[in-house]
Amino acid sequence: MAASTTVSIVESVATRSRVVSLDILRGAVMVLMAIDHVRVYSGVPAGGPTAGVFLTRWVTHFCAPVFVFLAGTSAFLHLRTHKDKGALANFLVTRGLMLVVLELTLIRASWTFNVDYSGLILAGVIWMLGWCMVLLAGLIWLPTWMVGVIGLLLVVGQSALPAIAQSTGAGTQWLWQFIYLGGAVRVGESGPTITVLYTIVPWVGVMALGYACGAIVVMESAARRRLLLAIGTGATALFLVAGTVAVIGGPASDQGMPAIFQLLNQRKYPASVLFLLMTLGPAIALLPVAERMWRPSRDALAV
Repeated sequence: MAASTTVSIVESVATRSRVVSLDILRGAVMVLMAIDHVRVYSGVPAGGPTAGVFLTRWVTHFCAPVFVFLAGTSAFLHLRTHKDKGALANFLVTRGLMLVVLELTLIRASWTFNVDYSGLILAGVIWMLGWCMVLLAGLIWLPTWMVGVIGLLLVVGQSALPAIAQSTGAGTQWLWQFIYLGGAVRVGESGPTITVLYTIVPWVGVMALGYACGAIVVMESAARRRLLLAIGTGATALFLVAGTVAVIGGPASDQGMPAIFQLLNQRKYPASVLFLLMTLGPAIALLPVAERMWRPSRDALAV
């Protein structure tokens, strides 16, 4: 009886313990995100004209993919701890809608320094995270492997969406702008304009892939490290090969951009397959080695 109780306590503690490598990676991209916001507030345009400004912008591309991917992973770990899909679905819906409201109110005011909501409203990254969480609340009822397959199909098959949107007619154009096309959406004849920067697809696919990755994160440490490293390095290698082919076979840069910058200058709005391979590949490969960082740096990023 005592032995059984001890085993149950140990298993409970293990289940509730945090995966430090996830916190380290989140901390790292928070630091990078601050760099990009400083650039925005200082009035320096993204992506150029110097190599320094280009790379300052490029390193911050890792932020959104990592935040979205790990949000899905965290949802999986939350379910593993509490073992209640209904409670998790409720959490995702309520938390997601709260993020949408914050994007349209507090965050909008923080970016523009005014509370005049009759003009421009930005559907940014927090908006996208919120709606993706709401949609994930429906996906979690499926088997984990199926959530991963759906996520992969949404990411890889996104290029088919413009043709589908065009076939549905002009009446649904505004909806497709939120789903994938992006751009400015006017609310009524005299209402505010919502600029859709972050669309739902492919980001909900990224969150679904992160959820499926949770099944790898909870594996025994050696198997987890081996799989994450293989997936991360494989995705990075695929980006390098496919991206290089695209640069060689594509049109010359109008601005005389060096080939290496053309390779790194992948489309973010909406995020292309190459953009996601470029950012998520190295991030996933970093997870197995994050906990082996120099202790002070590791602890600072985790905090």
